[in-house]
Amino acid sequence: MNATHNVLYVEDDPDSIVLVETALENLPQVNLVTATTGAEGIKLAQDSELHLIILDINLPDINGYEILKHLKESSVAFKVPIIAYSSQAMERQKGLEAGFTDYLVKPMEQNKFVSVVKNLLAIQ
Repeated sequence: MNATHNVLYVEDDPDSIVLVETALENLPQVNLVTATTGAEGIKLAQDSELHLIILDINLPDINGYEILKHLKESSVAFKVPIIAYSSQAMERQKGLEAGFTDYLVKPMEQNKFVSVVKNLLAIQ
């Protein structure tokens, strides 16, 4: 039996959520949980056993960089990989320097997206 990997996706755009759900639907080991605000994402990250977090950078209440900083400084002793997922391709280097495990650019390249998720979760 395969272990379940809990993945949190923090995103305010319903269309982007559907794209990620569709991309991951062929990975039965992945349990995708979504949050539509940064505050909700932080709460879920602190209250749940997660294996990966995917963050939109531009959220209505708090940006992805602030969420990353908050989680890294929290008592969770955060070792969960955190991927930035943004339409701002020019910020890739900034995102990696800020501490994101990876920085993926919208629109989604589905094969690359799935490959990165599988690699970080060590799924065959």
